[in-house]
Amino acid sequence: MSDDTKSASGKPSAAVSPLSPISVGLLMALGTMGQLSINIILPSLPAIGRELQVALGAERLVLSVFLFGFAGGQLIVGPLSDRFGRRRILIPGLVIYAVFGAIAAISAALDWLLIARLLQGLGAASGFVIARAIARDAFQGAALIRIFGLLTLTMGIVPALAPALGGVIQDSVGWQANMGVTVIMGVIMTVLCFIFLPETGTKSEGSFSPPQIALTYISIIKDRTFRRFAGTNALVLGSLYAFHAGAPELMISQLGLNPSTFGLLAFLHSVAFMLGAYTAPMIGERIPEPSHVMGGGAVTALIASVAMLALGLTDHATVVSIMIFMTIFGYALGVVIPYGVAGALSPFKARAGTATALLGAMQMSAGALASATVAAFPDVPALAFPAVMVAMNALAIINARRSRHEIAYKEEP
Repeated sequence: MSDDTKSASGKPSAAVSPLSPISVGLLMALGTMGQLSINIILPSLPAIGRELQVALGAERLVLSVFLFGFAGGQLIVGPLSDRFGRRRILIPGLVIYAVFGAIAAISAALDWLLIARLLQGLGAASGFVIARAIARDAFQGAALIRIFGLLTLTMGIVPALAPALGGVIQDSVGWQANMGVTVIMGVIMTVLCFIFLPETGTKSEGSFSPPQIALTYISIIKDRTFRRFAGTNALVLGSLYAFHAGAPELMISQLGLNPSTFGLLAFLHSVAFMLGAYTAPMIGERIPEPSHVMGGGAVTALIASVAMLALGLTDHATVVSIMIFMTIFGYALGVVIPYGVAGALSPFKARAGTATALLGAMQMSAGALASATVAAFPDVPALAFPAVMVAMNALAIINARRSRHEIAYKEEP
């Protein structure tokens, strides 16, 4: 029996009963909280810049700092949930998410807004990590890919609906109300998870220290399979946040869309994302090698990114042309993510929370870097965001290739 089939105390992990439909529904909702906080505010970014009177492009840091908090929080939440159990970390994290969402909603200066968003991102990390860790606790094999496909599918629903909702709220009320929506979500999820979500982790009685956590992360990142699946996943998903950082400035400020229309257009690539997640298992039935499926998705994402960069370079970027290629990109992303997540986590069991945290931190760090890079070039969003997307997706294709030195793992129970 390998180390990951035991609890940290050295005892075999107990079998986990299948989750109830309510519990699976809560996992789906938990996995979307970060997406809600990111996407509902996108139509409000230009308005935040105007109302808070900040330098051009500085309002995009509202996105970047949340992603940094989201990434860093996962590195903390993962090992804590492995050590103390899933629920004991999840519930306080949800409270933090709601409290700092409320502080963000009443912030009158960019500095305070950025601090609140950073800490709200820390809280959001608990839902994202623990939803995936619980899924890994309860499922394995083909069922694990199916559940991650389902989680990925629902991750597309919020990005589809949140910008449209955020645009309507921005036009009618203002950006503070969009922050308020995240507070409501946090409160509801805290109550429902406290009542209905079971504990699936095994509490460890072993020592717990920062050096031990660091060594655990090092042992996970040294795993070639993890690096391949997690790295490809992070690069393709991270490139999406380049679009999030540049598209509001391009489409609202430069091409003249109102926030509501921008939000509705975001629905297109989100629907394509959900379609990709839905069809990913079917593609896998025809192409049994996961690396080929994941690599094919990365190639498709690169083609769409190159096309958008060409539009910017030739000064032919329009709302319609950009959305056509973002819809293609969205489908490719929906195919990549369930394979990337399932492949990265499959070698781990007792350390599923820590592995999930590292995977999520890599995803959000890539997104934060992408959005911050685009923010550094506020005058040329039509060039900045597709250039970043091209670079990241090209690296994803290289990373997706299976190394001849890589050990083929048999998934642990």
